[in-house]
Amino acid sequence: MPKFIRDLRVLLRTWRRLLAYALLLGGVGYAQSIGGKIVGTVTDSTGAVIPQAAVEVTNEGTGAQRHLVTDDAGNYVVPELSVGFYTVKVQAQNFAAFIRKKIKVEIATDTHLDVQLTAQALSQSVTVTEESPQMERDSAALAEVINDRQVNLLPLNGRDFRKLTFLIPGAAPRTPRGSFGSFSVNGQREKSNIFLMDGVDNNDSFRQQPSFNQGGVANAPATLFPVDALGEFSVQSQGSAEYGRNSGAVLNIVIKSGTNDFHGSAYEFIRNDAFDARNFFETLPGATKGPFKNNQFGGVVGGPLVRNHTFFFVGYEGQRERVTSPFLAVVPTSANIAAADALNTAAGRSRSPLSTTLLALFPPPNTTGTNNLVSFSANQNTSDNFLVKIDHRFSERYNLNGRYVFGQGDQNFPLSAGNGSPLNPYQTVVPTRVQLAGLNFSQTYSSRFINETRIGYNRFKQLFSPLDEGFDPASVGLVTGVKSLPTIVVGGLVSLGASATIPRGRVSSGYQFVDNLTWIRGPHTLKWGGEFRRALIASFNDVNGRGRINFTASSNPTQNLADFLAGFPSSGTTILRGGTRRDTYTNNFGLFLQDDWKISPRLTLNLGLRYEYLGRLQEQANRLSNFIPGRGLLRLGDSGLPSLYNRDGNNFAPRLGFAYDLTGKGKTVVRGAFGVYYDTPSQDFFLVQAFASGGVGNIAANPGSGQGITTAGVAAAPWQAGVPVFASAAAASCTTTARCSLFAVDQNLRTPYLYNYNFNIQQSLGSATVVQISYVGSAGHKLFRTRDINQATPADPAARTAAQRDATRPFNATFPQFSFIDTLEASANSNYNAFETFLRQRMRKGLTLYVAYTWSKSIDDASNGLESGTRGVAFPQNSANPRAERALSSHDLRHRFTFNTVYDFLALPNWLPSWPKRLTEGWQVGAIYTWASGLPATPFLGADLSGTGELNDRPNRVGDPNAGGQHTRFAWFNTTAAFARPATGTFGNAGRNIIIGPPANIADFSLNKSTRMTERVSIQFRSEFFNIFNHPNFTVPSVQFDSSAFGTIGSTPDVAGSNPRLGDGGPRVIQFGLKLLF
Repeated sequence: MPKFIRDLRVLLRTWRRLLAYALLLGGVGYAQSIGGKIVGTVTDSTGAVIPQAAVEVTNEGTGAQRHLVTDDAGNYVVPELSVGFYTVKVQAQNFAAFIRKKIKVEIATDTHLDVQLTAQALSQSVTVTEESPQMERDSAALAEVINDRQVNLLPLNGRDFRKLTFLIPGAAPRTPRGSFGSFSVNGQREKSNIFLMDGVDNNDSFRQQPSFNQGGVANAPATLFPVDALGEFSVQSQGSAEYGRNSGAVLNIVIKSGTNDFHGSAYEFIRNDAFDARNFFETLPGATKGPFKNNQFGGVVGGPLVRNHTFFFVGYEGQRERVTSPFLAVVPTSANIAAADALNTAAGRSRSPLSTTLLALFPPPNTTGTNNLVSFSANQNTSDNFLVKIDHRFSERYNLNGRYVFGQGDQNFPLSAGNGSPLNPYQTVVPTRVQLAGLNFSQTYSSRFINETRIGYNRFKQLFSPLDEGFDPASVGLVTGVKSLPTIVVGGLVSLGASATIPRGRVSSGYQFVDNLTWIRGPHTLKWGGEFRRALIASFNDVNGRGRINFTASSNPTQNLADFLAGFPSSGTTILRGGTRRDTYTNNFGLFLQDDWKISPRLTLNLGLRYEYLGRLQEQANRLSNFIPGRGLLRLGDSGLPSLYNRDGNNFAPRLGFAYDLTGKGKTVVRGAFGVYYDTPSQDFFLVQAFASGGVGNIAANPGSGQGITTAGVAAAPWQAGVPVFASAAAASCTTTARCSLFAVDQNLRTPYLYNYNFNIQQSLGSATVVQISYVGSAGHKLFRTRDINQATPADPAARTAAQRDATRPFNATFPQFSFIDTLEASANSNYNAFETFLRQRMRKGLTLYVAYTWSKSIDDASNGLESGTRGVAFPQNSANPRAERALSSHDLRHRFTFNTVYDFLALPNWLPSWPKRLTEGWQVGAIYTWASGLPATPFLGADLSGTGELNDRPNRVGDPNAGGQHTRFAWFNTTAAFARPATGTFGNAGRNIIIGPPANIADFSLNKSTRMTERVSIQFRSEFFNIFNHPNFTVPSVQFDSSAFGTIGSTPDVAGSNPRLGDGGPRVIQFGLKLLF
């Protein structure tokens, strides 16, 4: 029998045994390895393999050692090594000992070290210092490591390490471009990424975003992990069976550890508007440069508690930010008010005293033109972040480390969602607290059998409250029954009141247990294991709880102002009854089995299989409900609704990859991989709108024939001081005369899955440089989307009554009390194809270099499931035909080029006097350059032209919007010949994402000077210039067809992301810093 067949039979028997063992473990193994591996083959000078050669691996920082011998094929594998530098010593009888020092082991990376022994006495040794390029010769995963040199020396705006993710090919930020928001990797949705810290969970299960460094208001991080405490981090996609739960990227960071030597730093970075250029829109008439102050300070220190056995590392970083966001708005002028009063006089209406009181809340205009108010929102961001890590080595066989990370952030920023006003009295206050804890215990039973156990806990608490939460609107005559001014929207003017989406908040908690085993058996490196994870969310979401009052009946701003002055609101919304508190949880578990089979010294196969069970959403008191066609609205636990949706237990995910050394010398490597990947849904898919159908009554009321807000058939309460504005809100809802809107979940909801695949070639260029060219693709199926399954048929809204419109709804005959039934379902598809390439040069002669380019196209028929949880352009225009939504993905970036480098200037010769050497040595420069195509956007109409009431109608496309545009902020695309108003009662034919926004062009630069004070102590002065050439970058233009702003641009990406100056895309800003290093 051929040896290959024998090996295959042994492999299959082994897999059966391991699978049976793994079934005892359970788990969803997405808490991946935090260590790396050294692998290689030992040969003599003729190329013959040397079995039973002794291999000794020593951690140069802690002195920890591992001992093993090569197998019969001369191969050796040293798995689960902590990140750091190692010395490898290889010995065999009648051969000189081989010693290689300063071997860098990186996170979740295979370091390949082939050893050639020379025939000499065993007492002799050969020390090798020449480096070899880091080629991926044993794994087909797409993985890049951002090393400590890049983390510490590249200019990093806002000191958020996640921004460095954008440097690798395939990674792209979501809008607003380059801020602290989420990102897409290789065409996947931003919720398809997971975040780990020392291999332990760092995910907020509500948003599926990192707990630490997650944005508070919009995209400004509420907490910041101290950059100086970060050893390195990896970004990996399309990984082995060990990697699960997601189809996008795994971002795994390693916290620095203590060593036998004390080391650390203390630092402060300062920013001031005196150093900065004006924001592009601060140059407009009436605008001034807004004040900006930012201080980031802290320190880290690590060292031994017990030499060679116990080590500590602690760190702190604080931030104090005070910044303003420029904005343009429309406020009423005396002429506007006079014109509105004239309309009321002609209509026989008088000024309402209550409206006169509220009118004083509008600030006066300060400039001419349509946008007659140029002002600033005052933002504040304060955070304090701590960490401690302990490593203990019991012996060569047993190691334990634990960490605790704490962050507290306090922010107030404007929140525009839900018609929130940008005016300073109505900002949003966001306190955030994050706590992460974890233990890692590794047991080396032998050089070929290793077990690793991890236990993790994370907690994320965040509240959103209005800044004026202590203000009683009754004090000005507006009686709502709650504190804080309601959201008041007068069509065409700046709104009053904080966002209608607040107050809200949540506490996300996660518990995690992991156990993985590695067994090296001949040419097979087998790894199997599993994990159990429980995610709990305690949340409330009082959308419209403070009340929302609209004066928006007309497309004429003057008429809307007249309605406001006379006290005739067009609609109002408040919470009628019940509470929005929910206590939800999921239980996730599964298993994986991975075999890295080294068939020959040149060919490695990566074979894997994993199974994932992603538990259904549950609520502790069954305070959830669902709409079941044929049965109606049922409460969880009722007969017919034992669970919110059915179980999906068929989530098997095979993985296959290969790595082939084309020449056998490690110079050219061909790799490829295919795998099935499942995405875990975040709980906000279910909870953002679930309260609307979970026992909470929302009153969405319209005015009757008189003043005030009412429901159908109920006399209107007068709009006057001292009278409850929602006096008629006790009326019954969910009736044929007062319909309710629902959020539902498809009973047959399936776990979204993707086929991911890649093929690439790596080529070494010298001793430190690697270039890779890749094809990367994916095909997504059963992806989440939300659509209205009860959408009315289109018709001229003026030609039929609301009752006639509702009669056309599919469920009107059986459930006439419901209007919109927005249903979450797994029915969307996606497709991504890309050419990706990079050139990577590790540190050589003072130069580190990384260049990446991606040419890609991403297509789907829904880009993010629930989107932001609001109706409108996030939904299909025609819910009966969602496949018509197939278009460019919202995160599609056709071209993206990045370049980053760090260079140490060469020192002067030693024979020169000390003073010129001290002045000229220690200089370093760093740079990041990014150019990327624009993000796409969808044109829409602000009016209900189709008569469906969905408010997501689109115009007709009659030309190419991207051809003939001026590409200025006044008319970015073709606004005159590309679109036309569709016939009333019809859908427009314009597709999703057909308008391409402005590109990004950003260059960041740093200049650092280190001065050595003693042998171990130095001081580093840092200067960093973000957008050094002050190139204007713009956010996506206005795409509302029936708006006077159609095609115009009103903000830069940093301001659009509510993160002025600390977010990318703003004006040139300068940061200075001082560090003490030891």
